[in-house]
Amino acid sequence: MKTKKYPHTLFMGHLALEKLLKALVVKATKAHAPMTHSLPFLAEKSRINIPVTIMVKLREFMEFHFEARYPSEQKAFYNKCTKAYTTAKFREMKKVFQWLEKKL
Repeated sequence: MKTKKYPHTLFMGHLALEKLLKALVVKATKAHAPMTHSLPFLAEKSRINIPVTIMVKLREFMEFHFEARYPSEQKAFYNKCTKAYTTAKFREMKKVFQWLEKKL
């Protein structure tokens, strides 16, 4: 956020959630986490009871992984990532992260 690289901020937020969910999967299964970037899939594999509101957010946050990586989608995504949009979405990601972290 400080460097004003808003798309990257959201991409890194997605990665943080992905790693946390993978830790929850490992905790639940005692096995390696699946090789995926899908937050909803990892949430299901974590075996924790996740509220619908958080699952909806995890599906929404998937946009930050896909569109941040593929050049054909970057321009539209970059234009969408204003300071206000990124601040709001990052705040939502932080709340979800904190909720999930308590389950670890």
